[in-house]
Amino acid sequence: MVNVLNNTTNAVYIPTVVSQETLSAFKSYLNLARTVAKNTDYTTATFGQVLSIPKTGAVSANDKSQGSAFTRQNPTGTNTTVTLNKHKEVTLPIDDVTKVLENQDTLAAYGRDAAIALAEAVETALTELHPSINNTVTFDKTSDATKDASMLRIRKYFTDQKVPRTEQRYLYCDPTMFNELLEVDKYTRFDARGDAGAITQGQVIRTYGIDIHESQLVDTSGSPVAYHNLAYTRDGLILASRPLPLPAADLGTRGAVVSDAELGISLRSLFSYNHELGAHELTVDVLFGVAVLDQRRVLEVESN
Repeated sequence: MVNVLNNTTNAVYIPTVVSQETLSAFKSYLNLARTVAKNTDYTTATFGQVLSIPKTGAVSANDKSQGSAFTRQNPTGTNTTVTLNKHKEVTLPIDDVTKVLENQDTLAAYGRDAAIALAEAVETALTELHPSINNTVTFDKTSDATKDASMLRIRKYFTDQKVPRTEQRYLYCDPTMFNELLEVDKYTRFDARGDAGAITQGQVIRTYGIDIHESQLVDTSGSPVAYHNLAYTRDGLILASRPLPLPAADLGTRGAVVSDAELGISLRSLFSYNHELGAHELTVDVLFGVAVLDQRRVLEVESN
């Protein structure tokens, strides 16, 4: 007897394949979320669950004289709470399962579409933390000199806060601010810094130890519009994610969960038949929470 591939037999593969395609594409659409602290676990969780993230207490170096005992320290640790209150989903109808599986471009397209939407939701949640940030610097775009002075204030902030130079510093800024920096020669031209080289693409060079990234997802407010850009190191912000539970096997819904340890993200795919649509339906969703982790390591940079 010949086994014929059809929508019924192929349906089992859709959740796993699309989850993997989505997670693979997900990485390339993240910027802010890739560079903040992560907290992840492979134990499933539900919406609204509160996580307690430990932070170590301060320690100091003590003098040691000959013949004396070591000075014992009991640093007081603290906790940062992160609520898993962000449940984002993308749901798409699929009329012909077999056709989708046979056409790898279609599968990849479903994965990319879901990845873009979910990645933007994660990035947006992080940018919207700016009201919880205690310190602010204003980016003055009046001239090349004032732009440079603003960047120096950002650099100095981290130094004043005793953030180690070994921690990479980032600036996540809107396209308007990015364009302002592109107009300054030493931010774009190696030769303007005394190095051989030429401009090959519209990219701002790492300056004063700060990696500068452009994003259209920077949060805004007011009129005229104020942009709430973020300068930070890895431990300034935290992204916590947990896998969502899979449905019971006898409910007629296929499901799969894929996780990425580097990203600290778990995606779930659910695949079922919707009789109202007369078609199969694919959902990709993610459960996560965000918070400010260390005020010393994050700075709001306002621009207009």
